[in-house]
Amino acid sequence: MKRFNNEPASSKKYLPVRLELSGAPIYFIGPATRENPMSQVRTKLMGKVVFQDRKIKWHRVNLQFLGKAGIDIDAPRSAFPRENYMSDLDDPANANATTKIQTTVPICEVEKELIFSGEESIEFGLHLPSHLPASCKTKNAFVEYTLVANLSAGTFFKKYRTQQIVIVHRHYLPSPSAMIPTMDFSGIKEWFEWSAELPKATAIESGEVVVAFRCSVEKERVEVDSIELAIEEIETYRFCTKQGVHSLPPIITRFPPATYHLPSFSSSSETHFIRTPMPLSKNPQIRSIHTHQFDPFLEISHRCKLTVHFNKVPTLTIEPVVLEFPIIITDYPSDVSDTVLSLASSTPSVISTEIFDHPHAITSGGDDAVPVDLDLPEYTPRYEEASSSSPPATIVTD
Repeated sequence: MKRFNNEPASSKKYLPVRLELSGAPIYFIGPATRENPMSQVRTKLMGKVVFQDRKIKWHRVNLQFLGKAGIDIDAPRSAFPRENYMSDLDDPANANATTKIQTTVPICEVEKELIFSGEESIEFGLHLPSHLPASCKTKNAFVEYTLVANLSAGTFFKKYRTQQIVIVHRHYLPSPSAMIPTMDFSGIKEWFEWSAELPKATAIESGEVVVAFRCSVEKERVEVDSIELAIEEIETYRFCTKQGVHSLPPIITRFPPATYHLPSFSSSSETHFIRTPMPLSKNPQIRSIHTHQFDPFLEISHRCKLTVHFNKVPTLTIEPVVLEFPIIITDYPSDVSDTVLSLASSTPSVISTEIFDHPHAITSGGDDAVPVDLDLPEYTPRYEEASSSSPPATIVTD
């Protein structure tokens, strides 16, 4: 019997067994918590094992769905418990020292045994755990899933192994018909009063983020000149030691802002819809926005940064007012996204008005609307407790 593992992987001619996965996307809806009502919907990985060498009689066919998460990053000493590096503080050479964190942890392992009885192929379906984080790869962390088929045959039980990469998605909006709750913020800063309303989540397919903003200025000769709205992406890496969970300084990416000028003679009772485009690009040299992510080592979150600029007044120094609002950036399942985009291209006058121009008020679905729990997810109980150390510094990139 041939030792198949020595055959070139690129040549299907010599592969005795081939794994074929269903073209349907594999995804979960909502956060990875038991409180999420959509977690009761079982996600299934479908496919089949194709036996291309009909002369081989397989004795055992075992499927394994494996998930793992990893981190590879240089962490500053200050991110560790103080007692771990107290002795190094006396040496000035160690003031900016870093420690390399490189580890991989398993996320899941699902097994299934198939019975081979001479057929050309065997179809299968694997039920996946509802707590799985989405597949993700950044500069310093990753989450990946693999489907592995282990087979044995012959008198001496010679083994063969083949595998396929599986992409898992997690969406926080099931479709454009989902009822999205909004968040209300308000405040007063001396002579400036404001209120803002924005959706708790928005899909990248909407193309923009919209904030409904009201404000009034109770100071003589001072008026609002312009308002800038930008999206910020926050990457927070964390790791676990015997002392607990510790977070590294967050990496903040600021995307270009959009500027809004108030119309002439506007009153304080008017609502201004401040919009900023979703930063997406097919050019790999230009940074595009990521969707929300939560896994053992990495959390990707987003916020809207709204800056109110005032007109210049002689003898007065007026600083801009900066406001920040959290928001979940997500996407629709790929089958829904394709439908929405195709409808948009065929009937732009309708779709662009109802969906793309108003992501905070996506068309309600009546009786078909789906209530979605949009609370931020928690991966496992050991990540629920925050680190007792002081808040880390912030790393900002433009």
